[in-house]
Amino acid sequence: MNRELIFATVYSGFYIALILIVLILAAVSFHEEVPPYARDPPILMPVHRMAVFLYRKIHEYRGRRKKIGKDLFIPGEEGVRRNLSILYPSMEARRQEIRYRLLQIERVLLVLLAGVIASAALHFSALYSGVMQEDGSVRRNATGGGDQRISVRAYSREEDDGEKANSGQEDAERGRTEEGLSETEYGTYSLTIHARKFTRQEAAVHAQEILDRFPRSILGDNESPDNIRKSLSMQSADPTDPFVLSWESSRYAVMDTDGSVFNSEYAEEQEEKVVLTAVLTYADYRFEKKMDFTVRAPVRDEQEKLREGISRALEDAEKESATEDSFHFPAAAQGILLSWKEQVEDTSAGVLAMAAAACFAAWYMMDSRLGEETLSRSRQLAVDYPRLISRIVLYLGAGMSVRNIFFKCASEYSSSRSGNGEQGKKSEKDSSGRYLQEEILLVCNELNSGIPETEAYMHFGRRCRSRQYTKLCSLLVQNLRRGNDTLLEILQEEAENSFEERKNLARELGEEAGTKLLLPMMIMLGITMLIIIVPAYFGFSM
Repeated sequence: MNRELIFATVYSGFYIALILIVLILAAVSFHEEVPPYARDPPILMPVHRMAVFLYRKIHEYRGRRKKIGKDLFIPGEEGVRRNLSILYPSMEARRQEIRYRLLQIERVLLVLLAGVIASAALHFSALYSGVMQEDGSVRRNATGGGDQRISVRAYSREEDDGEKANSGQEDAERGRTEEGLSETEYGTYSLTIHARKFTRQEAAVHAQEILDRFPRSILGDNESPDNIRKSLSMQSADPTDPFVLSWESSRYAVMDTDGSVFNSEYAEEQEEKVVLTAVLTYADYRFEKKMDFTVRAPVRDEQEKLREGISRALEDAEKESATEDSFHFPAAAQGILLSWKEQVEDTSAGVLAMAAAACFAAWYMMDSRLGEETLSRSRQLAVDYPRLISRIVLYLGAGMSVRNIFFKCASEYSSSRSGNGEQGKKSEKDSSGRYLQEEILLVCNELNSGIPETEAYMHFGRRCRSRQYTKLCSLLVQNLRRGNDTLLEILQEEAENSFEERKNLARELGEEAGTKLLLPMMIMLGITMLIIIVPAYFGFSM
């Protein structure tokens, strides 16, 4: 027997055995009791039963092994138990392990079943999808059908010594397939077997059948080939036919190959002759049919005739008054008195709509910009917080009161804003827009106006709208109300934490800047590629 036939038989038997094993497993596990938590979805109930059956059999086998002092080793079992006890401390250890193992077996079974079904389907479809017949031939597809791609393996057959003496004509007729033959493989080859081709006579018969449809099938809304007033309904080749259909026209100015007719300017009695040729090509064969058509003026209703008459009257009036200083519209055309009114293009509505859209855009842009400024203020206050807290720590250590510290900071800011000369301009540039300094000035103004110190600090924390400033103001107010000997130490610790937060904020701002630069960098990359590619393309073209 052929080795490949034996291999294919064994291979098919292997898949059949796998399918039988699955069916037997489903049958023997049919009466297994499935836990309530493993019953969804109902369509997978057979898989749930098989999982319970397998787990029970494995558990029984492990019990028998333990009786003789040997246990079935399962990799990672202890780690699984430890993790389950951590994740589900309120559940019994034995119960959670059973639940986990059942789910594990179910998933393995699902994957295995899917693999077996898919691989068996592919195997049997490949087994019965061959096109080579028993006599070694391959039947071609019918003419116009698709090509076939086949992969074959070549062998040479040589008779053994004992077989050479007894070989005869009967062996040759049977294809020499007896067991006394030896085979030598010469590789695998791929071949495209084309569909059957027509002979010259067959091609002529089929071509004539197609050409006999013309011109009747392409007239469209026209009555006959002698009275063509509208475009033809041209046909392309049928995808199932092996022929290629093309068209040729004797007068392309009258009729094009797509069926369009150019008769819009024809007078009522004007007609033009044209020859349209249908050409069918197949392989090296060419078949054609010439058809005579008469193109006439299109059928016009009264409204169309009136419009054409008015158009001609306008053209005639313009030609007649070409040497005059002014042009006068005709008073009548086609026997109808006419009056004329100029159609002035008015684009005011479009401009008004654009203005309205611009108003809405400006409205929302202002809101958006306000939000951006608020965010910028919050970030700027966060950036300036370490500087403020370090100054408070410094001045407290020098013996100044909190009230005097705020006045000291306000005086420094006022002097930097009112500085003269180049240095003053630089200081003003550096300190302009610093919201913290403005808030400190407001605190000093409130203190000068008689507002209690505690309320001024609380107002300062609320205006800053930041967790850091709220904490600072709470510490200052607590110090004023109850006293706090460790205020300096707490503020020193707060200063260290604030510098760490400042570093994190700087890192976030740097990442945002890198993201914002991504789009301009991509645009620059595109422009650079255009600068390089366009000259190179024109250089090759020349």
